[in-house]
Amino acid sequence: MVERRFLDNTWIEISEAAYAHNLQFFRKIIGSRPELSVVIKANAYGHGWQTIARLAIKHQVDSFCVHSLNEALKLRHAGFTQNILVMGHVPLNCLEEAVRHNLRLVVYNKETVEQLHDITNHIHMLTRIHLKLETGTFRQGVMQEDLPWFFEKLKHTPRVMLEAVYTHFANIEDTTSHDYAEYQQYCFNKIVQLIRSDGFPILKKHAACTAAALLFGDTHFDMVRLGIGQYGFWPSRETLISFREKYKLQPEDTPKPVLTWKTRVSQVKTVPRDNTIGYGRTFKTTRDTTIAVLPVGYSDGYDRQISNQGYVLIHGKRAAIRGRICMNLMMVDVTDIPGVALEDEVVLIGKQGEEQITAEQLAEWSNTIHYEVIARINPEIPRITVDPVVDDDEE
Repeated sequence: MVERRFLDNTWIEISEAAYAHNLQFFRKIIGSRPELSVVIKANAYGHGWQTIARLAIKHQVDSFCVHSLNEALKLRHAGFTQNILVMGHVPLNCLEEAVRHNLRLVVYNKETVEQLHDITNHIHMLTRIHLKLETGTFRQGVMQEDLPWFFEKLKHTPRVMLEAVYTHFANIEDTTSHDYAEYQQYCFNKIVQLIRSDGFPILKKHAACTAAALLFGDTHFDMVRLGIGQYGFWPSRETLISFREKYKLQPEDTPKPVLTWKTRVSQVKTVPRDNTIGYGRTFKTTRDTTIAVLPVGYSDGYDRQISNQGYVLIHGKRAAIRGRICMNLMMVDVTDIPGVALEDEVVLIGKQGEEQITAEQLAEWSNTIHYEVIARINPEIPRITVDPVVDDDEE
């Protein structure tokens, strides 16, 4: 239990030991050759970008992937000098700032290449780009029929260096049948051969997200983009099933959740039988009911759809949510949990005693996916590091 000595009523604990374990787990799978790049977009999937970035560098991650220029600049301004790949669109009028901060840029628009050509010539700086290839996800990426334009243009833009090409799988997580992923990989390899034969013989390539890293060694190439796996989550139940079929797992060899979300009891009261709790009067007591009021609500990222169906942990036991989740508050039933008192610790996601509530369970209660559950946790909630790992030279 972490002693809280400041003003928060809710906080996130990030386990360094679990994070280090997860990185080692994936290093064993991908080997030492591919670059390990951790994806810390969306506030590091809700875990806190600065906290995770520090831990990643401490535990020998090679580089970062982010979505936006803003995320990349935050890393630079915080003192991180490692390679940063910006995977999302950078506004054309912001490209010069990206170049000046030595950011790798993902490119899939002709206008971006043209603007980079002009900028790099004007300021006499080199920039490195990763060309994203469309292989069947039909999101961001260069269509094959547009590739000749990019090849020709990049041959005449000496300060815009094509460092790598990459792609992203559309359906590698939500199925145990991977025919489409194999088709995409075939398309990717074919396009890479064309690019290399058309004047770009030395190219890095990458395709593996967490699921691909787990399931398909031939997608590891020169770099692996490790997303949700670094935080101790399986991308999906189907990925876990496929992985178990491929490897014989021991509990200590699986990823461990890094995040625990906690709060504290802000009031305890007894509600008489035949009264209703909360807005809309959606829950009616059938007995004298002891409720604990918790200072967490949907403004913190706790989904309102969980009202009247989810649970939290108090004293190592499950306490059912009663009534609607409010903007900043929720109420839970502690009638059968003796001794609950003001400021007792409550776990929203994580373990307490022998019980556990997972992000996957919250996703089921709110009809979404665990990615959304963690990514939407309010970034203003403090993230603190627990379970420190001591370096050998610090002992």
